[in-house]
Amino acid sequence: MANSIEANCLLCMQRSDIFRNLNDNELHSVNSCRVSIKYHQGEILFKQGSPCHDFVCITSGLVKLYLESESDKRIIIGFVKPVDYIFVPGAFTDKRHHFTAVACEETTACLVGSDVFQQIVEANSAFSSAFLNKISEQAIRMFEQLSSLTHKQMPGRIADVLLCLSQKIYNANPFVTSLSRQDIADMSGMTKESAIRIMKTFKDDNLIRTEGDLIELLNIPLLETISRNG
Repeated sequence: MANSIEANCLLCMQRSDIFRNLNDNELHSVNSCRVSIKYHQGEILFKQGSPCHDFVCITSGLVKLYLESESDKRIIIGFVKPVDYIFVPGAFTDKRHHFTAVACEETTACLVGSDVFQQIVEANSAFSSAFLNKISEQAIRMFEQLSSLTHKQMPGRIADVLLCLSQKIYNANPFVTSLSRQDIADMSGMTKESAIRIMKTFKDDNLIRTEGDLIELLNIPLLETISRNG
């Protein structure tokens, strides 16, 4: 079960870059309505279709974002890691979440009321500009993910996923991941069996090495070629 923990925005060394544009009074406003919550692996931060009243900033851990269909099929559209917030378009529109957010590992998040965010966006042009830039960056990443799913064959999609995990999520090679093979399948828009089969082919061809939760990319140039060729 998620637990509230003590935190203070004015003293926090894990603030998102956009908060550097706030003055002390604005930070006090954020701090007065903020709550910091610790989530265990697998816990839901919010669910698709649920009411949206807060912006969520991830201060530790890793969160996956996914779309759910009526048949319970999931497509992972992105990840959020420290220190960044989750782009929630519903906060300014229909007040509903349009995807589900789940902790991939032990995760801490700060929740800030969307009404406070809206007031600061309207009053602070520097914060507003940084905020819009962040929204645009996250939207572009989501569009790139969806483009990969719709335009590439399965090997190209798995190559995209492995490169993304190494270069954008974990910033390491090799890397140890808390993601399951089902998560990798959900990132690539295919069945778990298909994802495992393609990863085995990559392993047999000496493109990758896997050992438990560890994945190493052995031939990044060839994986990049597979990604480009789709």
